[in-house]
Amino acid sequence: MKYIYLFLLISIITTSIKAQLRIDAEYRPRFELRDGYSTLKAEDSEPAYFVTQRTRLNLNHTYNNVTSKLSVQDYRVWGDSKLKADDPGVSVFEAYFKLNLNDYWAITAGRQAIDIDNKRLFSAANWNQVSTSHDGVTLDFMNELFNFKMITAFNQAEVSNFGTDYSAQISNYKFLNVIWLEKKIKKLTLANLTITDAYQKVGTSNTDYYRFTTGAIIKYKKTANDIQIRGFYQTGKNKTGQDVSAYYTSASYARKFGSVLSLTGGFEYMSGNNLTDITNEKDNAFDILYGAKHWFNGMMDYFSTPNTTHNAGLVDGYIKVDFTKIENWKLSTHYHYLAFANNYIHEGEKQDKFLANEIDLVGTWKVNDIINLQLGYGMLFGGKTLEYVKGVEGDGLQHYFFAMITVKPTFFKN
Repeated sequence: MKYIYLFLLISIITTSIKAQLRIDAEYRPRFELRDGYSTLKAEDSEPAYFVTQRTRLNLNHTYNNVTSKLSVQDYRVWGDSKLKADDPGVSVFEAYFKLNLNDYWAITAGRQAIDIDNKRLFSAANWNQVSTSHDGVTLDFMNELFNFKMITAFNQAEVSNFGTDYSAQISNYKFLNVIWLEKKIKKLTLANLTITDAYQKVGTSNTDYYRFTTGAIIKYKKTANDIQIRGFYQTGKNKTGQDVSAYYTSASYARKFGSVLSLTGGFEYMSGNNLTDITNEKDNAFDILYGAKHWFNGMMDYFSTPNTTHNAGLVDGYIKVDFTKIENWKLSTHYHYLAFANNYIHEGEKQDKFLANEIDLVGTWKVNDIINLQLGYGMLFGGKTLEYVKGVEGDGLQHYFFAMITVKPTFFKN
């Protein structure tokens, strides 16, 4: 064993002479108390509380024009492994190399976690302890005024001699292509995001359904003002082969008052199916695809996918207040008004579109350069329609609390 340690030490020293190497880690345990999180609690429901933990070891290496990263992680619920059990739990989160062709162009290949724009449609989903990464190739072009990114991925479950049958992973996309274009014009930023994904038809070995999502982003930022507008259209076929015609729009205005206070107001609109129209054969429910499902429509995550609103769409009007007067602290209050975007039917009758009001309180404390503490408490006040959607008669206050500490030490850096 001592010879292995000696070999690793020599390797690190030799590498440090010729290249840049950084070895760091992340420890992120999170305590959660769920008492009405994601779905309504009933009269006989008991609160759930548990601790999950994400542990990552990251190796970042740079030599000449090649950058590479290896990130392995372990995810667990405290207590899910028996004492003295030898349960495998380590997986590869990221494993890629990036080749810088020149000052502007670069190619990245391997398993990558990618955030695009505001993370709404394509995100690493960092709140999730496992998070999201993709196996693919990325082509980048970047200068001071223009940014181009293209991501391409083609998935297979195993090595084979004939065909591209992906039945073993039928719930995953088989093909993915993402194109991001961003142009800066002084205080204005114009962008386009186009996502094409394909899913294999259930019961077949070579029939794929393609879906296309494209839209524009307009951002204007000047001094204390920040305006953002987004609009997307979705077409093609969904996973079941149904024709899709859906859209998404959002707008927000944020203003800072010195370095102490900022206010943000805005809305999100995701189209949905008109459940009173039984003749409509198209899927009009917009899908946020591979974006972040947490935080956007409230921390309690009641409405994160089309299924959570029975495909009737969602309207979210929100107000956010961020306060940073206390040193190393950020205190935030979020209010969400949540309603259906389209008509909803229960027992043959059209229901009120109002779903719920939600209030979220979040405090973030930067303890030092490597330790960060975050506390959050959310309350949801649902209407009668929400009880029909969730199939539960709500009892009392629906609430949720979490406490999360993140520690990111650096073990080695040259």
